[in-house]
Amino acid sequence: MIDLLFFMTGLLLLYGAGRCVLSLTARYIARAENGALSELPQRALLLGMWLTLCVAVLGAGLAGLLAPSQQFRALLVGAWCLALASLDLARFWLPFAFTAPMAITGAVFSLLLIPDRGASQLVAEGLCLFFPLLLIRQIAARFAGHEMFGLGDIWLITALVMWYPLQDVLLVTLLALLIALPAAWKQHYLPFGPFLCLFAALPAFISLQEVL
Repeated sequence: MIDLLFFMTGLLLLYGAGRCVLSLTARYIARAENGALSELPQRALLLGMWLTLCVAVLGAGLAGLLAPSQQFRALLVGAWCLALASLDLARFWLPFAFTAPMAITGAVFSLLLIPDRGASQLVAEGLCLFFPLLLIRQIAARFAGHEMFGLGDIWLITALVMWYPLQDVLLVTLLALLIALPAAWKQHYLPFGPFLCLFAALPAFISLQEVL
């Protein structure tokens, strides 16, 4: 009974937190465009996905499958991704004003709570991912004649490395590509951020290191 009460209370609080995150992104758009607040596209879908993540995280915690620190990490990553997915869907934006704090909070979390991830490893993994992706972006744009994916996508992927090991982020990126490419086949440009965000919390539940 106590577990159920804890679950429902936590879910209500997290639902409210999700609504606050979406309100924050709507205000950011309004300030950037000097306009009035407008309804975010796919808001109900985004809230539904956030609630699904919250149910999974709280349920796994109650079942003893996730430690409190792992639950906290999954929810923090999910909250950042909720904001970024809504911005990308609304305006094709993944602003540095959001990806940079996501990376910083991820680095702080990893340094404080994950003993085997030191500062040098975080920097090395970030650089090993950022610059190759930047080169791929330039080559793809040159051959296609237009931008295939934005710089914000690269910053988002790099920010995820601050939260998760490199191999897990590569898996997330691959899964996102497998889903996004067929969806983008008939469209000139499709925001990639929401696809990345869809799988971003996956390493919180299962790490590639554990599988291997």
